[in-house]
Amino acid sequence: MEDTPDNALPETTVLQSTAELSNTPTRISQEIASIDRRHLLVFNGSSSWMYQLPPRGEVVIGRAETADLRINDPSISRQHARLMIDDDAVTISDLGSQNGTRVNHERIIGEHVLRPNDVVTLHKTTLLLHSTAVATPTAVLDANAFRQRLESEIDRAIRYERAFGLICIIWPARVVDRRAIERQLGDQLRRIDASGWADDHMLQIVLAEVSADTATTIAGRLRSKLEDAVQVGVASCPGDGFDIDDLIASARNAASCAPPGAIGEVAREYQTMTFGSLRVIVADPAMVRLYALVERLAPVDLPMLVTGETGCGKEVVATAIHCMSARRDRKLVSLNCAAIAETLVESELFGHEKGAFSGAVAAKPGLLEAASGSTLFLDEIGELSLAVQAKLLRVLETQKLTRVGDVNERSVDVRIVAATNRDLEREVAESRFRQDLFFRLSAAPLVLPPLRQRPRELPLLAALFLDDACKKNGRGPMTISDAAMAALLDHAWPGNARELKNLMQYVAAAHKVDVLTAEHVSERLSTGRTAPRITAPPAEPGTFRPLADEIRELEVTRIREALAAAANNQTRAAALLSVPVRTFFEKAKLYGLTPKKKKD
Repeated sequence: MEDTPDNALPETTVLQSTAELSNTPTRISQEIASIDRRHLLVFNGSSSWMYQLPPRGEVVIGRAETADLRINDPSISRQHARLMIDDDAVTISDLGSQNGTRVNHERIIGEHVLRPNDVVTLHKTTLLLHSTAVATPTAVLDANAFRQRLESEIDRAIRYERAFGLICIIWPARVVDRRAIERQLGDQLRRIDASGWADDHMLQIVLAEVSADTATTIAGRLRSKLEDAVQVGVASCPGDGFDIDDLIASARNAASCAPPGAIGEVAREYQTMTFGSLRVIVADPAMVRLYALVERLAPVDLPMLVTGETGCGKEVVATAIHCMSARRDRKLVSLNCAAIAETLVESELFGHEKGAFSGAVAAKPGLLEAASGSTLFLDEIGELSLAVQAKLLRVLETQKLTRVGDVNERSVDVRIVAATNRDLEREVAESRFRQDLFFRLSAAPLVLPPLRQRPRELPLLAALFLDDACKKNGRGPMTISDAAMAALLDHAWPGNARELKNLMQYVAAAHKVDVLTAEHVSERLSTGRTAPRITAPPAEPGTFRPLADEIRELEVTRIREALAAAANNQTRAAALLSVPVRTFFEKAKLYGLTPKKKKD
């Protein structure tokens, strides 16, 4: 018989084999019941003992001497699994062990919420969770608390790639006795779930740690407890997006469209929009909302600001704004402010008179004049100098400009649509962007989500870009295999839609096959979810590197340093940098800096 571990509870009961799990003796049950809260029954070879769990905190399981629950067994990794414990739940995650962790015979990936009497298997060792805590009903939250809970579930989904569900139940008449409804549904919900009343007609429920199919199954059980006239809708994260308002709207719309007594799921349709020569696929709820807002704002002659990461389609949105406006009959004029030398920007925008500077052999109108009666798209507006920003602000306020080398003002009729991948509010705070110009431009702001947060659209865009690339190459069509699509979905896409389009153009030209495989895709992508490391050389005298590259390098360096200082704990690293945890997780994932799980 093996020695009892040091961290076992004082009174130890020995069972002859793990087969006795199915018929635990009454004496052991009585001993367990005499101990407060939750415990693990640990079965290792011919030994068994009880390990009392703390009310909250972290328990590392492994064979290392530093493990909280030490199991001296060579089949157990030094740090095999971790339990996260709070007042409501016990969550287990595998720490990259060699033999894996199973719950009720199913191998787990990421986090898994344990329920009383769940059986955890660590190769030859078995753990049985017991709880003597009195069950508490599912939390019923007010509107603000419910949104906060939904936000925390979204953060968990991003951090651990775990799904959750959102159910919306709509009654045809005002619910008078809410407590009765809560009691009716309580038996079908878990302590880790939460609900909240949106109003007297609608109840929303968050289902933690469930897939979309499981959420629909649970919705069916809830539906069976209610009157026939109710409508029930289901949405899930990440399948239906990562935005709170999108998820709520999706679940509500699914319920509203469902026949009385039926379960409605989020529609998976998409629409194709055409703006000039551009085709745009819109499927993700966030993009549906964005283009609906564009349709409402485009006819109003306001300056507009489009923000989003590099390559996510800001110029496409600007084109949509122009094509939906009254200026659509004139050509859209564009300028990439980062692609032109600072000394030439003023002349390019405002024009110049003959002799205004060396080489100005003739008068020349600027782009603001060329775009009069139309729309001027200023990409990367954050690259403009403060002096040029001041002159641009005057054009926005007066619709008048002065050419370089001239003293007379000229009237123009131009609409400005600007775009940037910078945080202009931070730029304003650090005196790199004019506050008055920022306020003038952000009268109608549009935030474009990155491609990795538009899971519905990525497969559609991949197929569209591949089809276009095949046609341009004069070759037959290609299809994308399931394995190749999985590789595409697994990539972080730091270059967003532009990176995806470039990839499809490459594979269409490089591979004369009918079916695109995972190998074809992976050769051009970084392994897993990592993003290519930025290795741009230092600037030579008289040359400059794009400022965006330098900012990325600084972010990569600081994230690496913070992770090292925090022993790869991302939450603590985010605190060291004073950035929101969710932002830190997304940046780490984007740059391929998410800590890998340790293996023996």
